[in-house]
Amino acid sequence: MENKKKKLIIGLILIIILGAIVFYLTGHLTKTTICKGTLDMITDEEVEVISSDDKVKETKTKVIYDYTDYVSESYPISYYKDYIKNSNTFYKNVKGVKTSLKVEGNKIIYEVDIQYSQNYMKDLVEAGLVSTNGSYKDIDYISLKDTIENQKSAGLTCKEK
Repeated sequence: MENKKKKLIIGLILIIILGAIVFYLTGHLTKTTICKGTLDMITDEEVEVISSDDKVKETKTKVIYDYTDYVSESYPISYYKDYIKNSNTFYKNVKGVKTSLKVEGNKIIYEVDIQYSQNYMKDLVEAGLVSTNGSYKDIDYISLKDTIENQKSAGLTCKEK
């Protein structure tokens, strides 16, 4: 009888420990929030916000410009591609930022991937991609809540994936 009680107690302890581990990991796992919407007549945007706890780790932005009604012999799609490429030079050579620009028919797809690691914070602040009232050294993390509020202010709708 006493052996059964010991096994029961050990079993309950293991269940409690397993439950605590699952609870802890659930709160600290990476989650993804998708924010998307139409910004104007030609521009759709989707932002994938990757976070852990309330800390943004990375954003992956995809902007689709649809020039179907504007492409002509005088203004071919390459004209618009060059315009977008030249107007987004502030991302160039910023550590922690990767960009790509491609054409699919009469649409231009511009993607920006930003890593919010402490290793890149100085560069992100200097490029104006992260703002602070003090030094970049004062930034502990980028807030998920604030990031989502900023996306909503820009007219996007956000949902956790």
